[in-house]
Amino acid sequence: MRLLLAVDHEELQDFIMRDTRIESCEVANCAQGLFEIIRHSKADTLVLSKYLNGEVTSREVINHVRNLKPKLRIVYLYGQEDKETNSFIQYLISENIKDFHIGMNISSIELNRLLFKENQFSKPSLIQLLSNRPKTLWYKELDTAVITVYSNCSNGKSHFAWNMASAFEKHGYITSLINLDRGFSANIYFGIESIYDGLLDYFTALGDYKEIINSSYKKGNLNIIAGSLGNEEGLNTEDFLKLLNIVRSKSEIVIIDTYTGIMDTTLQAINHSTVDFLIFDCDLMHFHMNKLMLEKLKDIFVENKTYAIINNCNTASESYKDIYRQIAKLGIKFKGILPLSSCGSLGYDLMATGKTPYDVAKSSSSFCIDMNNIMEALNVRIVDKNKRPIFSRGGR
Repeated sequence: MRLLLAVDHEELQDFIMRDTRIESCEVANCAQGLFEIIRHSKADTLVLSKYLNGEVTSREVINHVRNLKPKLRIVYLYGQEDKETNSFIQYLISENIKDFHIGMNISSIELNRLLFKENQFSKPSLIQLLSNRPKTLWYKELDTAVITVYSNCSNGKSHFAWNMASAFEKHGYITSLINLDRGFSANIYFGIESIYDGLLDYFTALGDYKEIINSSYKKGNLNIIAGSLGNEEGLNTEDFLKLLNIVRSKSEIVIIDTYTGIMDTTLQAINHSTVDFLIFDCDLMHFHMNKLMLEKLKDIFVENKTYAIINNCNTASESYKDIYRQIAKLGIKFKGILPLSSCGSLGYDLMATGKTPYDVAKSSSSFCIDMNNIMEALNVRIVDKNKRPIFSRGGR
């Protein structure tokens, strides 16, 4: 069998590629990459995931694949069941795609059935049964994370962090946002009263890091830790790491909104994070500034935990497509290159109201769809507050 994998799931890819029955195996990490590979590929089977990165929908991917290679067999991994599952399965059947799997985990037995149609098994001996138990491959839902948001220019880092913090809070996570950018953004976006502006500096000077999060501005499950407006001195590395350790112990999600460019705290934030978001926009000059930053970061940058976000964009525009191509040409295997549409004047209208565009925008808006796609890429779960373990890491 000649396979083309478009699943963006390393464990699943490794498991399939080790099978001796696979003659050749090509991997596409995004929809655009899939279309480029498929033109010259000799694969007879495509394994396609709902979670494949790219700005096109699954139906559009399948329709395009059908146009390029009508006889290519498609195996579809749907992932977590949702309200669209039934209608989408009907669509798959109408396209004569009969090999599909629904669920966030899949066993090796189920993979064999999908790939090789192995429905008949000879009765194994007890020794074989014990030594060849099928592995279960998990699409692990996000539990805890330290997320660093950074770039080498002013292109919407704080706006992104503002909405992401709100999204995690709405999903039920105990979330903390640390604003290292001493500009006006976090304070004005969240409508933080002036009494909170200097708390970070005050308690840092006292060395009382626990009191920083205890006294921080709160919105539901969200803590916002912001410094004095316009103060460019910021925290030193030692103070930042002490603060980060305290905040991590009291939070499930920590989001770090960094100062523009390469600062010592930015390097430490990237070094201690589990997920990074490098923010681009559709400006070519800003792209080159980020490219220069990546060259300077060297080994600090870890591609397999980093998502590239193209912010304030219209995915139908030529400028977006050009920046997407420029990012792809960097040769970096980002976890994903994801768009975030502009929410227009909504962001300005909601400043200092305590609400975010993610709170009030229509679910059908391109902005909300893009934000939800980003959360889905992280495998974010819905936290049942009533079932949170008493001794969970985020417990207070």
